[in-house]
Amino acid sequence: MNRPAVPGAKSRGGRRSLGDYRSELAVLVGFNGVAQIAPIIAIFAITPLLLHRLGIDRFGVWTLALVALSTLAALDGGISASLSRFFAVHAAAGDRAEAGRLLLGALLFFLVLGLTVTALAFPLVPLIVGLFNIPAELEGEASAALRWVPMLAALALMADSSAAVLQGNSRFRALAGAMVASSLALVVAVVVLVQPGEHLGTLVVATALRYLMLIVVSLAFATRDVSIQRPLLPSRRARHELRSYAARMQLSAITAFVNGELDALVIAAFLPVRYVGLYGIAIQAASAVRSLPLYVFAPVLTRMTTTFGNHGRVAAAREFERFERAWLPAVLGYGVVAVATIAFAVPIWLGDGYRLSGEAAAVLLAGYMLHVGFTGMRTCYVRAVGYPGLETRYQLVWAAANALLTVPLAVLAGMLGVVAATAGTAAGASLYFVALCRRKEALPVTWPAHRWWPFAVAAGGITVVGEVVIVRAGHEGFLALALAGMPALAGLVVFAAALRRPTVTVAD
Repeated sequence: MNRPAVPGAKSRGGRRSLGDYRSELAVLVGFNGVAQIAPIIAIFAITPLLLHRLGIDRFGVWTLALVALSTLAALDGGISASLSRFFAVHAAAGDRAEAGRLLLGALLFFLVLGLTVTALAFPLVPLIVGLFNIPAELEGEASAALRWVPMLAALALMADSSAAVLQGNSRFRALAGAMVASSLALVVAVVVLVQPGEHLGTLVVATALRYLMLIVVSLAFATRDVSIQRPLLPSRRARHELRSYAARMQLSAITAFVNGELDALVIAAFLPVRYVGLYGIAIQAASAVRSLPLYVFAPVLTRMTTTFGNHGRVAAAREFERFERAWLPAVLGYGVVAVATIAFAVPIWLGDGYRLSGEAAAVLLAGYMLHVGFTGMRTCYVRAVGYPGLETRYQLVWAAANALLTVPLAVLAGMLGVVAATAGTAAGASLYFVALCRRKEALPVTWPAHRWWPFAVAAGGITVVGEVVIVRAGHEGFLALALAGMPALAGLVVFAAALRRPTVTVAD
């Protein structure tokens, strides 16, 4: 049986080659990487400043506010997580008018939702603040800041909706520009507005400016991808299709909340609020390092969605197989080096007093990298073919197991017990997803080949030795953090040698 042609890859006679196809994808991944790393660099740059100006207790309160923001943003009906897929479908069909209706509908929905929840939050927030171990002198300031979190969540969702137009149209250069602009806006606003003392309110303003900048710049770039025509809002059929898809994505978002934000709430309930700040640093570091491989995610998802729309399910499955053979060994090898680095890197970055955050980050990252390696390309595939229910099923397993273990392990081992529950259940649920995709969609299972392991061990060992040398030299600070990346880079160079040969085996 003939294999379907690779979309975008054409043979001789003036048509595009497979090399052209790969080069184009590499460029998209590169610009998406810039888009994703810009806010990470911004957060890493301002975190030491925030710790200095706010103090660890007030920083812990702000971490709780960010948890509340993420929670509310996750409870949007799954719409924001679905938009890029539908914008990609409209782009493939050349339907700019329907894309415009979808964008206007999403922006209006999130604005109304934000105003409604903000009105409800004002009387309820003081009652909620009393449930956590927040020092009495910070309760009033915490309540004032948390009351505006729903509006921040609405702005974040509107910003995601605007950026989704660019992502769905493979406009990753423009997306990078928008993300860089919004990240710079955040840094400047924090430096200027947030001063020592009671300044959580100004931090809310700085965050709002970040999202507003992303909305404005994204919409300016997206003008050529949408057309505003009557009727202004999506049809009943289009809304039904979006709700049906988004409902399954909402379940995934809820499970993501249980597997991430719930940890901070459990820590806040059982430990002083400063531990929420220490946990916030750990998950910030682990999530940032985990995100680097995910720069591939958006371009691949857009590519698979377009392939599915133009060539069908079989062609999308062939693309999955090709991507997976490169993805799995590279991500797991990167994970070995990253885990070996991060426990040292956090105290190098912020000081020896944050060693607990580094240990927690290493535990989290170990689970995260197994999760990213085994689920990344499968997630792209199931979303592209319109079957996110498989993703939801494994995430429900992860959420149930994590919820069952988090509180007992928090009692037994404190913050490290909480993150161990998340990391361990992430690894187990990821393997379940692999088996599920094989059974339901016949996606092949790949594993690192025997020759992969010695290189991984050598890369990890070189990294640890280098980090120990830096720690003993006593270097600390943001510039020292860059120095801590040198042993990791050396480890990755060693591991890269393994990727020159086939590094996966396919299970029977």
